[in-house]
Amino acid sequence: MSFSILIVDDSRLARKFLKDALPDDIEFAISEACNGKEALEFIRNNQVDIMFLDLTMPEMDGFQLLKALKEDGFSTYIVIVSADIQPKARERVIELGANLFVGKPINADKIKSVIKDRIAQ
Repeated sequence: MSFSILIVDDSRLARKFLKDALPDDIEFAISEACNGKEALEFIRNNQVDIMFLDLTMPEMDGFQLLKALKEDGFSTYIVIVSADIQPKARERVIELGANLFVGKPINADKIKSVIKDRIAQ
């Protein structure tokens, strides 16, 4: 069984690090978006099981994307991956529907654990 993952970050390097952190023993269909606008269009047209989302991006940031997804009733499992570790930012993303917050820099073991836990559910 293949799981669909969408990585949303304006940094190509951050997207690469996330892809490299995915477990090798699970089959994934991996897609990428550079901003929230691209991600929203993708989600409206494709099934996404897990989305890794940065907060600070051009055109449509992570907060705006979360708000749009909530308004549209999407239930994608969302993992925020951000260097913004302020408690207010964490509270806000959870209120907007994010499921988990992972700080940057990316910890590959944490990403693997998040995916394996989610798939096991």
